[in-house]
Amino acid sequence: IRRPPRSTLFPCTTLFRSLQYSLNYARTFGKHEVTGLALVQRDNWDTNAPQVPFNVIGFSGRATYGYDQKYLAEVNVGYNGSEQFSPNKRFGFFPAFSVGWVASNERFLKDNPVLTHLKLRATYGKVGNDQIGSEQDRFFYLSNVNLNDGGKGMNFGTEGAYSRPGVSISRYENEEIGWETAYKTNLGIELSILDKFEIQADFFSEHRTNILMDRASVPSSMGLQAATRANVGEASGKGFEVAVDYNQYFSNGFWMTGRGNFTYATSEYKVYEEANYEDMPWQSHVGRSLQQTWGYVAERLFVDEYDVANSPVQNFGGDVSTMAGDIKYKDINHDGQITELDKVPIGYPVVPEIIYGFGLSCGWKGFDASVFFQGSARSSFWINPSDTSPFLGKQRALLKAYADDHWSEDNRNIYALWPRLSEKTVENNMQTSTWFMRDGSFLRLKSAEIGYTVPKKKTQKIHLDMVRIYLSGTNLLTFSKFKLWDPEMGGGGLGYPVQRVVN
Repeated sequence: IRRPPRSTLFPCTTLFRSLQYSLNYARTFGKHEVTGLALVQRDNWDTNAPQVPFNVIGFSGRATYGYDQKYLAEVNVGYNGSEQFSPNKRFGFFPAFSVGWVASNERFLKDNPVLTHLKLRATYGKVGNDQIGSEQDRFFYLSNVNLNDGGKGMNFGTEGAYSRPGVSISRYENEEIGWETAYKTNLGIELSILDKFEIQADFFSEHRTNILMDRASVPSSMGLQAATRANVGEASGKGFEVAVDYNQYFSNGFWMTGRGNFTYATSEYKVYEEANYEDMPWQSHVGRSLQQTWGYVAERLFVDEYDVANSPVQNFGGDVSTMAGDIKYKDINHDGQITELDKVPIGYPVVPEIIYGFGLSCGWKGFDASVFFQGSARSSFWINPSDTSPFLGKQRALLKAYADDHWSEDNRNIYALWPRLSEKTVENNMQTSTWFMRDGSFLRLKSAEIGYTVPKKKTQKIHLDMVRIYLSGTNLLTFSKFKLWDPEMGGGGLGYPVQRVVN
C-alpha cells in the first residue's frame, strides 16, 4: 500500500469524508490457526475551529498464529500520520508483539485435577501519541504571529491620542517536534485451581520518551516573546494488577461467589527540562511522580505580631498583610524569606497509586446476600481554601468545622483547623501547603443487598413466575481518616455530596 501524497495531510479548509478500507483473512491448517487484518483509515472531524478540521491517516495490521491451542503469537503494526508535525516528522511506525503459552494443554498438565488452567503471556510494543500540548495548540512546525496585537502597540501624536497595534509571537516554529512515544511491556499469568479459584496477575512497565516540554535552558537575554518547546522529557511507570475469582456450589444448596482485585501503579520522571537544582534538590522533578504536588511546609500559625516580625518574610501580595493567626511556613533554603524556592514535594500523588475492591455473594434455599467494598490508598488531596473560605464570594457561610476550630484573639490555638477569620482574601493562607493536605485513602461499603425469592410452586398459585423481596443500599459506610466530607469529593467539599441510597 503506497503512502498518500504528503500534500493530502497538510491543513486545508476542505472537509473530506472518512475513508476506511479493510482486509480480513482467517484459515485453519490442521493444528495451525492463522488470522489477519489490514486496515487503511483516514479521518477528518470538526473542532472548535470547523474551518480547519483535524486530519490524520493511518495503516494498521494484525496477524495471529496458534498451534494446537498451546502456542499463541500475535503481531500488530501501525503506520500513522498526523497533521500536527512537519513532513519529516509526520509519520510514525508503531509495532507490538505478544506471545502466549497455554501450559495446561501440555501433556504433563493435561489432566491435572488441581491446576486446571495455566497460561503465561507476554507483550511488548511501541505506541505513539500526537495529542501533545493544549487542544488549541496545533501545527507545531508553524509559527503563530499576531500582526494586530493592541497590547504590543504604541501611542504617539498629541497627548498620545493616536495608536497603532504591534506584532506579537505566541509560538516559534519547530520542525523537529514529533510523536511522543511509549515502550510498553506486560507479563501476565492466568491460572485456575480446582475449577473454583481463577487468578489473573499482570506486571506492567512503560518507558515514555519525547515528552513535549518548555525549554528551561533558553536564557531570557535572548528576548523571546514565547517559550520554546521540544521533545526532551522522559518518564517511566510500572506496577502490577491481581484479580481473584471464587465460585463454589455445595451439595446442600448453598452457593458462594467472590471477587477481589488489587492494582498498584507508580510513575517517575527520568528526564525533566528544568534549571540546575544541585544546591536545591527538593525543587527537581527528576525521580518524582508525574502526579506529585509541590507546596510549602506549614509549621504552625503565628502567635502574635512579635512572632510575625521575627520570622522569615512572607509576602504573597494581596490587600491583606501577614498577621497573627496566619499560617507560618518553613524557610527551606534559609534565605530569610518565603518564596517559590521553598516549595518541596509534599504528600502522595493526587492520583491514587493503589486501587482495590472485593465482594462476596452467597445464597441458600431462596435466600441471597451480597456485599461489595471499594477503596484506594497512597493519595493526597488539599482542602481548597478559596472554595471553603467563609465570608467571601456570595455571602458564603461559615462551615461548622471552621467555627468550632479556628484561631482567634480569645483562642490562640496555633494548630487550629482554620487560621484567623477575615472578610477579605488572605493570600498567605491560600497557598498550597501541608496545612491543608489530607490523606485521600478510604474504604467504602459500596453496595450491599439481601433478598428472598419465594418458591416458584407458591407464586404459580397466584399466576406469577417469580417474586423476590429484597433490601439493598449503596454508599452505606465509608472508612477514612478524613471526616469533614466524603474523601472522593477532594478539596472542594461544597459540591453535591455522594448519596447514601436504600431501596
